[in-house]
Amino acid sequence: MPRLMLYAAITILVLMCGHLKVAGAEPNPVLKQAELKRQVETLITQLDANQRLKREQAENKLIRLGKPVLALLPPPELVPTPSIREALVRVRLQIEKQAARDSLQASLITLKGSYTFKTVLQQISSQSGNQIDLQKLTAAFLNKKIQVEFEKTPFWQAIDELSQKLSLDYQINGSSDSLQFQLNSEESSAGPTKDQRVYYDGSFRMTVLNLRSRPLRGNSSKDLLAVKFHVEVEPRLRPLFLSYAANEIHCKTSQSKNLSLFTPQAKLEIPLGEGGKNVNFTMTWILDSAQKNSLFDIRGALQMELAAETLPISFDTLDQSAGAIRRRGNVSVELVNVEQKKRPTSQTLNVRIALSYDYGGPAFESHRTWIYHNRAYLENPAGQKFWLNGASHTTLESAGKIGVSYQFTDLPLQQNRFRFVYLAPTLITAAPIRFHFENLKLPTNAEESKP
Repeated sequence: MPRLMLYAAITILVLMCGHLKVAGAEPNPVLKQAELKRQVETLITQLDANQRLKREQAENKLIRLGKPVLALLPPPELVPTPSIREALVRVRLQIEKQAARDSLQASLITLKGSYTFKTVLQQISSQSGNQIDLQKLTAAFLNKKIQVEFEKTPFWQAIDELSQKLSLDYQINGSSDSLQFQLNSEESSAGPTKDQRVYYDGSFRMTVLNLRSRPLRGNSSKDLLAVKFHVEVEPRLRPLFLSYAANEIHCKTSQSKNLSLFTPQAKLEIPLGEGGKNVNFTMTWILDSAQKNSLFDIRGALQMELAAETLPISFDTLDQSAGAIRRRGNVSVELVNVEQKKRPTSQTLNVRIALSYDYGGPAFESHRTWIYHNRAYLENPAGQKFWLNGASHTTLESAGKIGVSYQFTDLPLQQNRFRFVYLAPTLITAAPIRFHFENLKLPTNAEESKP
């Protein structure tokens, strides 16, 4: 009997140890990356298989591996075998398109517990990819402990919750693609208030700024109801322009009467400009004077054109890469030439590139100046980055191609080998924005008179 009990105890102990070993084992990220690299290399070799089915299977497997594969794929232009080169172009294009679509979804935040406000914002920035500027907040404020309960909370909801809890304002700095926080002031309140009319749709935040009415000229029994909206995107995204048709935005009263549009045929396209992350627009409806005290329900759809999923396009050994062409997704970049100017204690490099996007038509052409301002930097062999600190300007334009020159100044004089990296969105895509505001009302005379 004691022997049986001993065997049973040993068996239980072995099982427990085995369980603990499995449960506690964490995958080694280095080994995981090495395994993925071997898998990708094998699949690339199979792209040149004799059997068509095997080639197609290898291509589909690479696509299903998704975004982590991009860093492991060789540039197609450096692959000598035509069949592999063409397949890699298709693989990269499919993965980049899907990654670009995924990047338009709302960033989700998961964080629970008591942390300093600074730690909370650092976690939000890390999980969302949105840069957050803390320069206007004091160290004492940033070190304040707060309790948060975020479980897959969309970025804008998390930001608004924190702003209301801590009486903060915020605004987007388009030049640095960051969200800036500052303490709430009575004179200026850019952040949300408790009664602010806000609607969230994915990575977009939409608010009703105000409702106003004025008499309709030539008709004493009618007024015009003007509603001003504000649309903003997560700072990590790069919106180009907002478009909408007036007849796709509807307003009705609390008595379920649909209001007529003042300009029913209007179709508008509003560019956001360089660094723009938000935009205002106004809709106008015809209102019976007797309906001014009604509550209003407004719903509709907009469309935001965005440059999505920014990826690096690099040219190694810059001094030997003139004429080289790199293609990622729907953009092709040619390194035209490099000019070096040495000074007593530093040097300047002028890098000229030619861009070509697979897009056309009036909508793209009329708003394509954003291409001139894509970010770029130089990198030395030690990995030190030198961001663009000089001028950038257009050097040429031709059918389907744009030339841009970047000037890097104050570079180390002794450094001769640089890598040029151009950060380009790989997809221009339209994202729908659907919204619904309920129980809106016109302000009273007393409310309108407030500053």
